[in-house]
Amino acid sequence: MSNTDTEKEEKPNFDPVKLEQVNVNVDYPMEPDEFEALYKHSCYCYMGHISKYGYPIVTPMFYVVLEDGFVYISSVKKYRQKIDMLIDNPKISISISNDGSNAKRQKAIQIIGKAEISTDQELMKKVHWAIIDKYWWDLKDNEELRQAAFTGVHTPNRAIIKVIPNKNSPTSWDFGKMVNLYERGVWFNEEYEMCKPYDVC
Repeated sequence: MSNTDTEKEEKPNFDPVKLEQVNVNVDYPMEPDEFEALYKHSCYCYMGHISKYGYPIVTPMFYVVLEDGFVYISSVKKYRQKIDMLIDNPKISISISNDGSNAKRQKAIQIIGKAEISTDQELMKKVHWAIIDKYWWDLKDNEELRQAAFTGVHTPNRAIIKVIPNKNSPTSWDFGKMVNLYERGVWFNEEYEMCKPYDVC
């Protein structure tokens, strides 16, 4: 294969009509295995809900996916407003992305649905242990600190948000496919390369 052929294969197709009129949720979904990896293992989700004044509130949140396949989020009842707002208006959306800094590697998932609020102790324990194991992974060999982390998270003022998707949700998109430059992979943490020159030592 000549260099000319390689360059031709790698050249993106920035078709303005295609990019403007594309239905990203239908025309260019993620590959199933890449969807699963991003859905279950991305660091954060961005959760959207409606305030009592009607404003959309978007917050980055820790989340876990349990064996039933649903997204679970833990929040505080007394010192935060999310739980009360979601009880008043359970409409919720979450976005999960891969931090792809190069446009051809940007992949994302969107879920629109309703929030189910629970204070069931067994569910709370399961979610909180999953959060500890996901976000305090460096404590896996130190059971004393792992237990202390759980005690810090599993408090009486906590409640669990279960995200119940609507009928046509979740949806996903893969921007590389839109410009004919699909690259296999989820590309976690790629944005660090973009930010590395500005990292604080």
